[in-house]
Amino acid sequence: MVPSSKSIKCPYTTRLNFMAVVDALIPSSLMTFPSGWTFQYGALDLSIWKYLLMSFDNLPTPLSSETSQLLDLSVIYEYKERYPHIYKGLFSTLSRNDRLKAITRLENLEVPLDTLPIPYKNNPTLLQIMIDSLYQLTFFGYYSEWYGYADTRYNPPSFRHLRTYPVSWAYTGYPGPSFGYRDFRGFLLKMRDLEPE
Repeated sequence: MVPSSKSIKCPYTTRLNFMAVVDALIPSSLMTFPSGWTFQYGALDLSIWKYLLMSFDNLPTPLSSETSQLLDLSVIYEYKERYPHIYKGLFSTLSRNDRLKAITRLENLEVPLDTLPIPYKNNPTLLQIMIDSLYQLTFFGYYSEWYGYADTRYNPPSFRHLRTYPVSWAYTGYPGPSFGYRDFRGFLLKMRDLEPE
């Protein structure tokens, strides 16, 4: 995936909302052990919001701005009693728990579908797919090698090179790429495995 011209010049509130999503889903944490403590980087520290933004902008119809508006609208319906003067970019100002509540409100279709931005307007299937994509792409970006590509991460896949060991690999115990053997030794099959039942 290559960043589209739209994702490079996306509105500031769109970038803030995507930063807020990844921070709510995978926050930084301090892990304590009997022998000491260690800091675990969150998705915001590893710039996973750029991966999310790039993924939404590489769709046939770029949807990063519309998804950001969607997040802000979910906050309007969640907190319209407490904050009568809602402004654009409110999603990013909420606490992590409130952001998760706003995303859950969208996921459960608890907002009026006729007030959502196009293409989400009156389209509950697309809305639920997009919320699932927010979750999935954040975790894909975090646990993949995307952060390790450093300055080559925006190149086409054949021109990406690992510049550093991705820290999420250390969290999961992944040893790194395995380049395999050149000699394919075949499958162990017996004739009874090939007979029809």
